[in-house]
Amino acid sequence: MASNFSCKVKVKYNYKRFGEITKRLTSTISAGIEDTLKNIQGYAIRLEKGHHEDGILVEMVDTSTMEIKGRVYTSKETLPFAMFEHFGTGQYAEMNHVGKTKHFIESGYTEWFIPVNKVERSLPYPIVTINDNQFYIAHGVTPNHFMTDAEFQTRENNVNAIKEQINKMLKEVCK
Repeated sequence: MASNFSCKVKVKYNYKRFGEITKRLTSTISAGIEDTLKNIQGYAIRLEKGHHEDGILVEMVDTSTMEIKGRVYTSKETLPFAMFEHFGTGQYAEMNHVGKTKHFIESGYTEWFIPVNKVERSLPYPIVTINDNQFYIAHGVTPNHFMTDAEFQTRENNVNAIKEQINKMLKEVCK
């Protein structure tokens, strides 16, 4: 999303303000980016079905190169299933199926077994016993694009927040 930014600076014989602007611009934009990433993170947490606050993380990347970068991502430890929630599973999957079992393929990618003893918490699926082992019978779930939706739905607010940070800094410097 392209955005216009303009400012007027009236300086008469006081060029040190330009130096102050160049000194503070990188840190101001960096702070704005960090606020933006936290905004996206908060929105993604609300959209993610389990609302896992500890599973959606923000990271600022090295800003010493005059490039300001950051990322919002899911933790593989806390949300190992994030990819499945985001892109769907079974008959609703938007990506290639990862399952290769005979039952999964024969069911048309709609049903598969998850060993109960391999899951840390109970799942909302029925349990069957096969050869004295318990399995959840899992079915496909529709995609929940919580990460991309969070980015796109907060975009306008995020652009405005960075503009406000820069505008505030310019007003402070050019008093």
